Amino acid sequence: MSNPFFYGNPVPPDQFIDRRRELRRITGRIVNRGQSTAVVGEPRSGKTSLLLYLAAPETRDDLYGPGGERLLFSFIDNQALGGQCNQAQFWELALRPLHKGVIVPASNSPLVQAYRTCQRNAFGTFTLERLLAQMNAEGWRLVLLLDEFDVLLHHQVLSCAEFFGSLRSLASRSRGALALVIASRRPLESLNKDTQQFSRAGSPYFNFLDEIALGPWPDKDVAELLRRAGDRFTTDDRRFVAEVSGGHPYLLQVAASALWEAYEEGERDPNRRRQQAGQSLYEAAKTLSDTWWQWPPATRRALTAVALAHIPKLLEQRQFYVERLLRDLGDLGPELRSLAKQGFVAEDEAIPGGWRVRPAAFLWWLADELVRTVRDEPSFEEWLRKQEWEGLLTRGEKQQLDKGIRAVVGLLKDGVTTLIEAAAKGTGEAIVKGG
Repeated sequence: MSNPFFYGNPVPPDQFIDRRRELRRITGRIVNRGQSTAVVGEPRSGKTSLLLYLAAPETRDDLYGPGGERLLFSFIDNQALGGQCNQAQFWELALRPLHKGVIVPASNSPLVQAYRTCQRNAFGTFTLERLLAQMNAEGWRLVLLLDEFDVLLHHQVLSCAEFFGSLRSLASRSRGALALVIASRRPLESLNKDTQQFSRAGSPYFNFLDEIALGPWPDKDVAELLRRAGDRFTTDDRRFVAEVSGGHPYLLQVAASALWEAYEEGERDPNRRRQQAGQSLYEAAKTLSDTWWQWPPATRRALTAVALAHIPKLLEQRQFYVERLLRDLGDLGPELRSLAKQGFVAEDEAIPGGWRVRPAAFLWWLADELVRTVRDEPSFEEWLRKQEWEGLLTRGEKQQLDKGIRAVVGLLKDGVTTLIEAAAKGTGEAIVKGG
């Protein structure tokens, strides 16, 4: 039997697991008058896989019922758009499924004529409105799936009032003939703020979208994925994979795949198998560093404070000099709630401050970041500045924080290896529950 776990590329529809609640909301909005949706999540959270699943021909009947045959799905990866792509080229690409499936087969019809008028007028907003009106009259609905939507905010040509305004206008006034499903790492509030310069007197561009956040997988779906290993994975193996991934879909696949390979390589000691898988997972978790540096400083402060309280508890040691940071958590409620929604932290009364880092692999990466900071003495003040902490702390509090971080790092001995060994052996089993 080949390795049943894979990662890196979008998941094909026949391997798609979970997101039932999100799918129900998105598809319900599509079939109910073509309402639009924003799917928000950090990289590797499954946004692209979800979009492709929505459009897959084999899922059409189950997701949309009999009316699915009148839906036209158009998928655009905005990272693949050329820097000089203009609005005419964008809409010609977006309307390609309509052109191929409806316009080309028809010799002549009002819809064909409306499409040709759009072509002659470089797909201007006015002619697009007439085309969508004719689509609505004939019962067609275009579902435009825009992946990596954030990229458009920095596009050389499309990042402008005319383009964002036309998206809003066409989707809002098409009477359901055009539904957008965008995938973004940034929430709608942030998208509206960043495009406010284009609409100072008008409504926010993206207030017609309903936001759906992709969080971690629930236990039942984690269990469903791990059943693909058959009898190979023991109960302790499954616990390990669930804990180190925290239900994060990418980390879950990486951990399960690495553990499968450890079996394939003939490692007989169960702890060594899990340690080997943990090291592979740690390398994969480094990709989350981009997520860390994209977060606002307040979010990084919140997660750091949680981690500094979490690590000593995980290693069964007392709390080290981070009381000042834990007091700050009371002012970081919005950041903690956002991190919890994304699955990076979870409430845990057993840990000082009441929170824990949920994916152990992310905790490993952050612990290694702290180790590097402490080992490079001159970087400590710079590190504080990057988190925008320096101005919030008195000199004594900065010394206390420095002392606390060094004490926590001292527990790690050989760095992150200590945490991986603890997870492999089951130390602190209740710390990352994956619920």
